[in-house]
Amino acid sequence: MKTEDCFVDTPAGRLSGRLSGPKSRPRGLVVALHGGTYDAGYYDMGPDSLLSLGAALDLCVLALDRPGYGLGRALDSRWLSFDGQVQLLAAALDRAAGDMDPVTGVVLMGHSIGGMLALRVAAEAKQALRGVEVSGIGLQWRPGMQELWSSFVGDQAAIDVPPQAHAHVMFGPPGTYAESRLALDAQLLRPMPMPELMDVVRWADAFPSVARGVTAPVSITFPENDNIWMTDADARACAAALFTHAASVRVELLPQAGHCIELHKRARSYCLRQLAFAEECLGY
Repeated sequence: MKTEDCFVDTPAGRLSGRLSGPKSRPRGLVVALHGGTYDAGYYDMGPDSLLSLGAALDLCVLALDRPGYGLGRALDSRWLSFDGQVQLLAAALDRAAGDMDPVTGVVLMGHSIGGMLALRVAAEAKQALRGVEVSGIGLQWRPGMQELWSSFVGDQAAIDVPPQAHAHVMFGPPGTYAESRLALDAQLLRPMPMPELMDVVRWADAFPSVARGVTAPVSITFPENDNIWMTDADARACAAALFTHAASVRVELLPQAGHCIELHKRARSYCLRQLAFAEECLGY
């Protein structure tokens, strides 16, 4: 399925991204927010990707380059913190939904840092979201992970994670991914803006209050072999219990996948799960 570059204006400047599916009056609009060290290309990796599979269902799928990535690299640093990004992403959702006028509404999705921001947008912005689906986030860090990411905090504008170290964290055990995905991961790698990293290391403390503000249906997928977050039954139950005001909460474990599910052999299965959740939220 063909994808195309797209642009969405916000009060601070234009954001870039990738788009697939009907651009006018789609059945529904799915907006996807990538994680740290990636850009919108994370959702555009071939026929098993969210952009391709969503368009095949006649949904419009918009993968945005978050502030600090793509055209958003040119934004002032104040827009690169979580507070700044939430403002611009909420404005981008309003603009995209207004331009495309989806029949049923908007489902917001996010991976890792994009998942954190998706939940914050759902909790704080005024959009009437039909649902929120996230993966690669948690409440309990793996031992040493918070300390590792905290050690990268400094005065520089962004950090560059070496490809080999990046893959070590992002992938599950051998056999859960094709070896070619390691090279693809290196191609997708982007610098991470320092302001968002500073907020990431505080995420576990912020998560409870963010979750309490979400009223839309929520789906959280924990990859079994996530090297950043704990994914056992207790960790999943603790995360689910935070969403005290959500219309519904679905928490699932995805076996045989690492932090970046979309780079693993279970990518197609996961994307179809995402889209099944979107279909349920949109009323089909």
